[in-house]
Amino acid sequence: MANGEWYVQQNVGTVAVISFSQDHILDAVVIDKMGSSLKALVDGEPRNNFVLNFADVNYLSSSALGMLISLQKKIALKGGQLKLAGIRDSIMEVFHITKLDEVFDIYKNEAAAVEAFQRHA
Repeated sequence: MANGEWYVQQNVGTVAVISFSQDHILDAVVIDKMGSSLKALVDGEPRNNFVLNFADVNYLSSSALGMLISLQKKIALKGGQLKLAGIRDSIMEVFHITKLDEVFDIYKNEAAAVEAFQRHA
């Protein structure tokens, strides 16, 4: 299990699960740092499949959504997939409005996202 200042990584088989420890992801500087750290993690991680667990996140800014799109593209270029999990209803509404719920594979919780990878392995 790897730890950063704002996340915890736990590996489940071929899936790297990243759980966020900040409840608000909105400051531009923090989002830039998170994006850079996540991209470096993707580059250095032997796994190609990632789950981002948002169970402890209460608010995401639009900049954070942009960072997620960029991260998804990077993972796809590596031949992997990104799944999101544990998104609260208030945040999910933003995904619906922006139609990002059609762009990302979103699951109710971490276990369901990891299981989806295992079903398609």
